[in-house]
Amino acid sequence: MNKMGDLMKINHFNLSINKKIIILILFIFFVNNSSAATVELTSGTLPSSLREGIQTNLTVKINELQDNNLLTIETSLIPAGDKPLYDFGELNAFINENRYQQKITLNLSSLNKQFIYVTISGKAPDAGNNIKCGNSDIIITKFGNTKLKFYEIHADDKLTGIESFDLIILKKENFEKTLQQVSWSQLDDLKKETRNLFDLGLVNDAQILANSMKNIQLPNNLLLFGFIEIKDNTWLNVIF
Repeated sequence: MNKMGDLMKINHFNLSINKKIIILILFIFFVNNSSAATVELTSGTLPSSLREGIQTNLTVKINELQDNNLLTIETSLIPAGDKPLYDFGELNAFINENRYQQKITLNLSSLNKQFIYVTISGKAPDAGNNIKCGNSDIIITKFGNTKLKFYEIHADDKLTGIESFDLIILKKENFEKTLQQVSWSQLDDLKKETRNLFDLGLVNDAQILANSMKNIQLPNNLLLFGFIEIKDNTWLNVIF
């Protein structure tokens, strides 16, 4: 009798294990056969960098959406004029979300589409943020993140595609070009201090100093900025 009971327990255990294995196999099968959404660039380009204010236009096709409920698209671009950031073509009439905002989420169940075309149009943002110091005339400029996105697309919670670019900040670019035109080695220390001013946020003041140094010609006796004097081609003397 005990042997029969033990046998039944073993059979029940084996049956339970077999059910779990079958469920696991079915789960793996359905996961492997569900299509993951993909992103394909159909027009436009994806340069590695963009200057502030430069406009760009690209179109992507988002495929294999039949197994997803939500589609989220985000860009670092900002609207150029009255044109929205996102254009879904004939689907625009069925989309209630604000197409001018940088992040937009679509309910795919209401659209009933296996793929979607979206054109992303905008311009690279300005990175500088000016901060006035109290009642003074001092303006501090802080620069934000320069690693930005043409787009980042999620189908449900899964990252489907992302393309990035480096933002070229015009004030930084112009400042460095100006300093490169300062040829006198006697001004190397002052160039370093001017760059420190720029890094501290005194961007406009640093640019004025850089412009002044760039325009220096070589006479025997030159008064710079009212406090530095070049006596000859070699020595800088600070006037106290």
